[in-house]
Amino acid sequence: MQSVTKRVNYTNFVLALLGYFLFVCQDTISKDLINRYHSTQIVLFSSFAALITVVIYTQYKHAWHKLKKASFTVHFFRTLTMFLAMSSFVYSTYYLPLTTLYSIIFTFPLLLTIGGAIFLKEKVSWRRYLATIIGFIGAIIAIDPFSNEFSKIGILAIIMPFLPAASYLIVRKYGQQESLFSFLIYGKLLMILFAGIVAVYFYKPMPINDLFVNLMGGTFRGVAIIFVINSARHLPSSIFASAQYIQIIAGGIIGYLVFQDLPGLNVYFGSLLIIGAGLYIILREAKLGVNIVTSTTRHPTIPIKKD
Repeated sequence: MQSVTKRVNYTNFVLALLGYFLFVCQDTISKDLINRYHSTQIVLFSSFAALITVVIYTQYKHAWHKLKKASFTVHFFRTLTMFLAMSSFVYSTYYLPLTTLYSIIFTFPLLLTIGGAIFLKEKVSWRRYLATIIGFIGAIIAIDPFSNEFSKIGILAIIMPFLPAASYLIVRKYGQQESLFSFLIYGKLLMILFAGIVAVYFYKPMPINDLFVNLMGGTFRGVAIIFVINSARHLPSSIFASAQYIQIIAGGIIGYLVFQDLPGLNVYFGSLLIIGAGLYIILREAKLGVNIVTSTTRHPTIPIKKD
């Protein structure tokens, strides 16, 4: 039985890695398309493709009944913050390498340590606060806020990780009774609505090849969400939470191969601090049996499997 459990864990860990790798593939496509189209237009078409993917998944799971009695307010504000986060990220890919952007985004779990303590009254020890500070120092080193590239997006880069953090806190505080499938379906529908409202002012006709690539990126995202969700259901929290850091490595490799982005030493050093701080908090939480940062990589409605 133990060997079967280990095989299941290995399989789900590989699926988690593949899911996060597919997120990087979508980000790579977005980084290419942003040279020709507005970020909200890219988000619009990718959301269409992702919606089709999660609709197929919902049908496969026969989970349509779980969409009933959803809170429109929770879904509205949760999706609005995620729309702003996605659009800002895609826009920023025009100016910054993927590795730099992931260094910014990976301050999100660190922000949740603080947000969980302030808004959710979760207990945080001084050790995790210290690890959080080290992680933020790593982010500052990696993004190099005094560089010319960073100055072009400035405050946007600082605000960006706060947006998904706000989205998560909204769900943690007000949306615990919501179904995972309602977040998948209603979230994508509202994402299309928000993106469409803005994109109509910036819309530029896409050749069939660009449209296909854009839709393919959205499909990557939809499949990635499904892989990550299913892995989150089965993997122990510390193992699952560590899988997300593959994005920094994959982003660096793909960024170099596709865009010839070669990270500076500051990115390597800063990323090591970010990953080290994150892994320390993950292992510390596993030891204490609590879940603040480890829960941020999961959807709040997915039960957290203890280590």
